[in-house]
Amino acid sequence: LGLVSGVFAVAAFRLIPAVRSILNSWVTLQNASHTISVVEEGISDESWQDVQGARRQKKDASEEISFTFEHTLELRELGFAFPDGHTLFNGLNLSIGCGERIGIRGASGSGKSTLFNLMLGFFPPTSGKILIDGRALTADNRGEWHRLVGYVPQEIFIIEGTLVDNIALGQLQADRAKVMHVLEQVQLKQWANELPQGVDTQLGEYGSRLSGGQKQRIGIARALYKEAEVLFFDEATSALDNKTEQEINHALESLSLQHRELTLVVIAHRESSLAFCDRIFDLDVCDIVYI
Repeated sequence: LGLVSGVFAVAAFRLIPAVRSILNSWVTLQNASHTISVVEEGISDESWQDVQGARRQKKDASEEISFTFEHTLELRELGFAFPDGHTLFNGLNLSIGCGERIGIRGASGSGKSTLFNLMLGFFPPTSGKILIDGRALTADNRGEWHRLVGYVPQEIFIIEGTLVDNIALGQLQADRAKVMHVLEQVQLKQWANELPQGVDTQLGEYGSRLSGGQKQRIGIARALYKEAEVLFFDEATSALDNKTEQEINHALESLSLQHRELTLVVIAHRESSLAFCDRIFDLDVCDIVYI
């Protein structure tokens, strides 16, 4: 009996890490379970029919629904408060011209990421307006605005597929010539040509074969493949070393010089990440710093 008890004790001890991992995964699933209903609602036939019906009504009313960005993205007397009543900022004014490189900085908790969510239309402002070429951004026309923008977060999601699959993300048939063009723009063409199968090389699970700088460049290449006119960078280089950060900044600067109409909006803590910007908006003092 003592021998059997000892065997079971050792087995239980060996199982503890696996059980802990299962419990952690279960908690993660529970916390993310609400997204299932959100996705279900987004792809349901009824919701799609509602969206199509609303668009038809707008067309019947001769209302233009497509966005253009040729002049300015303007924040006019913008304010945002959380449901608990905490006001993050109020009376915020900022005008971003087409082709400008704007940096946004501020202390942790000052509202940098929230400001991005507002400009992308994910959060409705408590007060004020967001105007794109004079048109107010609303929940109804947010989808049209998203066609013009690209978002590069700090952590780039890499699917388990080829380099082409990751750049032409979500496209059933990728334009290979276009993929090579954007790789050249983000200075990855030579690296891609040196891969064993070129752009058809598998990148491994979660991009395990990529460095941090390569992942960031792939994220930028996705936005360029989409032909985005405005690129939003949310702390995109904060996890990179100084040398890689400088290489990414140099690539962005070269990119903006090649495409004068391309607008860049960058959130960063480090001054070096904003060195290539034309202007820096400091959220701590709600003022523009010219550099």
